[in-house]
Formats: sequence, structure tokens, C-alpha cells
Amino acid sequence: MIKWRQWWVNLPFSKATLIPISVLSLVMLILYYSGQWTASLDEWVYHRTSILAGESWRLLTGALVHHDQPHLWLNILGLWLWWLLFIEHLPSWRDWLWLPVLLVSSTLAMFWLDPQTQIYAGFSGALYGLYAWGAVADTFLRRWSGTAIGIGLLVKCTYDTLYLPSTTDIAFMAHWGGIVAGIAIALLHQRLLRQKRHSAGQSR
Repeated sequence: MIKWRQWWVNLPFSKATLIPISVLSLVMLILYYSGQWTASLDEWVYHRTSILAGESWRLLTGALVHHDQPHLWLNILGLWLWWLLFIEHLPSWRDWLWLPVLLVSSTLAMFWLDPQTQIYAGFSGALYGLYAWGAVADTFLRRWSGTAIGIGLLVKCTYDTLYLPSTTDIAFMAHWGGIVAGIAIALLHQRLLRQKRHSAGQSR
């Protein structure tokens, strides 16, 4: 109980860490529930034929909309669980500027590697990317619990890809796209941090 309280107290509660994830959650909620009252949802989902026709914004918005409530709320729950585990690696709102890269990477992976899928909606690919980012960042800090989460993520995606039927609703390629982008961002972020520390050391 004491450890739990210490862990809770050490969470980085600040505007920089709470506002971005709150806004992201709110955007997904608004897009879903407004789409239930209007036909606007069809304008935002990933639709391969429409993207080929020039509606490229769907590569971004398709990762923010959802077809049903369970998928929406599961992704929001997963997002806040990620916040509890890994938000310390994104201490500034500027770090969230990488989010569109994760969003588009997941849908581009669908576009390039899964041409049979015509319609897709969901944040799960980007969410996998966030977890991959956090797991790699934890590994650099020798926090092996994060490493275990990353390994579990890879094992799950590998199992899904190899053993689940192609008719399943799971978007394998979107998940892989998010994971690859998340790992790449984490490695780049780590390199930038090292360069910043090196520059700070030389200026002293």
C-alpha cells in the first residue's frame, strides 16, 4: 500500500502531460458520437478507394475514428494505461508532435501492405506505437518491466499475424506500422536527448 502511494505521488501530473492526452481522448469521443448523429463518420474513416481518389486526409483521421463503442473505449482505456506507465518519456507537449507520425504510419502500413482491406477505423495502431515507444525508452533506462511489455507486444503481433485467420477484424498491418514507427521515434528521441546532453556538457 505504501509503495502504491509513493508510485501515485510520483506521477508527473502537469498541464504538459495531462492536456494532450485529455484532448486526444476528447477528439476521439467527439468524432465517434457526432458520427452517430450525422453521416460525418463516413467522411473520416480510412477508405482505400477514396484515398486513391485523392482524399489523403483519411490516412490521418482514419486512426482517430471508431466503428463501435467497445473499440473506442478499449482504446481510450489503453491510452490512459499507457499514460500511467510511460508518460514520463513525453514530459513536454512538443513530444506529442510525433503523434501524427504514429497515426499516419499505422494507416500507411494498411495502405501499402494490406490492399485487400478497403475500410478501417481505429486508434489501436497508433496505440501500439505509443507502447513500443515507451518500452524502448524504458529499456534505455534499464527498466526491464517496460522491456517485457515491448516483448509481449511483439509476441502478440507476431502470433496474430501468423495464426489468426485473415478474416479477423484485427488490423495486423496497422499494428505493425505503429510498432515500427514507435520504435523508430524512440530511437531518434534517444539520439536527440544524447546530443542535447553532449551540447550542454560542452557549453559548461
